[in-house]
Amino acid sequence: MTRQPRESSNEHLFAKGLSATGLAVLFLLLRLFAVTDYDWNSAFSIAGTIGVDDVVAMVVGTMMASPVLGGVALALLLPTAVIHQLRLGRPSWTNAGNLTWLMTVSLFTVALLWTYRLWWVLGAAALIGLILYVLFRLGRRDPEGASFEHWFLRSSAVIVTCAAMTLAAIVQDPWVSLEHIQTKNGLIEGYVMENPPGFLKVLTEADREIIIVDTADITGREEIDPEP
Repeated sequence: MTRQPRESSNEHLFAKGLSATGLAVLFLLLRLFAVTDYDWNSAFSIAGTIGVDDVVAMVVGTMMASPVLGGVALALLLPTAVIHQLRLGRPSWTNAGNLTWLMTVSLFTVALLWTYRLWWVLGAAALIGLILYVLFRLGRRDPEGASFEHWFLRSSAVIVTCAAMTLAAIVQDPWVSLEHIQTKNGLIEGYVMENPPGFLKVLTEADREIIIVDTADITGREEIDPEP
């Protein structure tokens, strides 16, 4: 049995790390432009407040920012994760990653249903799961059709990545809560993108412009829950 050269293995790991970093940067850029309504100047103002380390928090925030779009994504991700886990068999250390992903998607789904009663998410997930099941069954009868099942099981990560990028590009609500900020000069409705000592950098809800608010002028702040 021949062993893979150490240099080739290192190059493979480097390529995977580079690809992950590239996807993270692309996600950041899509979110940056989406929340600013693709305005160059506003996006430039926010660019310095985020980094690659913020991707995990931004992914979670993006899923939760828009309940409806988050529900659409979950309706696709839930049956995908369930089918993949069924194909992998009983839970074990070898499929712990997918099992963790399935539990995460299920937790998001339960929380969304409990909060907003968006029952159509379950219906859509069941319909997508049924369609995939029928396609798999038809593929078993036709040897050439079985390639779709094999592709689907190998491409779960691609499906998740495409869903994440789509949400990043179309969800205009930022990854932080909408706030009513009471100031001495009136009410500001927007998202606090940065909170350094002495001032707030706020993205306004209506115009999607960045404004700087002196904390000395703020008399109150109230978070606004997203609407389904």
